[in-house]
Amino acid sequence: MQRHAQVVATVDAIIERAGPGVTSTRELIARGITDSRIETAVARGELLSLRRGSVLPTATWAAATPADRHRLAIDAALIAHPTAVVSHTSAAQILSLPLASWTPRVNPYPSTRLDNGSGTRTSGRIGSSSAPLGIPTVHLTIPGRHRTDAWLRIHGSPLPAAQWTTVGAVPLTGYSRTLADTASMLKPGPALALADAAVRKIVGMIDPRADQRHAAQDDRCRAAACRAVSTVLDTCAHRTGIDAARRALALVDPASESVLESISRWHMHRHRIPMPQCGMPITGDDGRTYWADFVWWGLKIIGEADGALKYATRDDLIREKARQEALERAGWLVIRWNWAEAVTDPSIMIRRIERAIERRRL
Repeated sequence: MQRHAQVVATVDAIIERAGPGVTSTRELIARGITDSRIETAVARGELLSLRRGSVLPTATWAAATPADRHRLAIDAALIAHPTAVVSHTSAAQILSLPLASWTPRVNPYPSTRLDNGSGTRTSGRIGSSSAPLGIPTVHLTIPGRHRTDAWLRIHGSPLPAAQWTTVGAVPLTGYSRTLADTASMLKPGPALALADAAVRKIVGMIDPRADQRHAAQDDRCRAAACRAVSTVLDTCAHRTGIDAARRALALVDPASESVLESISRWHMHRHRIPMPQCGMPITGDDGRTYWADFVWWGLKIIGEADGALKYATRDDLIREKARQEALERAGWLVIRWNWAEAVTDPSIMIRRIERAIERRRL
């Protein structure tokens, strides 16, 4: 009991002095917590060492969501590799870029490893009192180095200073470089969703004061954003998989506001459907302006990609019914599809669009 109380006191002291997240063991030793106390807490399962040279309270990991665990693993990886830059899918998640078809790999039962600050390491099994573990794969870029070590992937590609930035204290690749790195890891539809979101973010950076929807329709902003991405892709021309990013950029439309809209456009492209314009303002017969997901102007067809949360309440449904009626009275044909009809079985969406086009042409 006395030993357990000492271990709990060690963890409490770590949280008090360094916070509940991942902390360097060197920093803890400098704050007066001895390496033997840290090692004992790790051995007893009250602390976890996801990576050499860092620890965190087991309770923090147990309570963490998958996204939180990813950030904790990134923190541990950066302590072990302080010159690295977060990249690929890890950077995409921090930048809030969509990864629709990507499933993170996890290392289910890592061994704990402790760096006592002097370069000596000890290893041990995580105790039965520890939380179930599943460490998401973390991607880092360190030019000139390339290796895989458990849940950590280090990429050795060149990384010019202009292609990475910092978010908070985390160094990570920017939107363009993240697209270049990540597109080949995704299927074509989700790769287009990643490209749409990245270019949309860059458009917003070009004129931060502009309304996001109007900026996404501004030809000047769109062209500048695409040039910025293309310039970065050119510097990665020798890399395997860069063609996936180029194909996505060729179809990019920053006016697409969701993964569902982007994947819908990808399937329209595949099936040679006349491509609509995205995110367009339309005036109903009530004089109000409504934003439509897809517009075929010459045919007066509006397409709506209905996500699961679009109509969460009864009031949402009532407002949407009034909106659709106002557009239909103004002469528009409105067609709809959901995730299952555009992604799970896209033939349903394609047939619906083809029938609408045929009806308008007749």
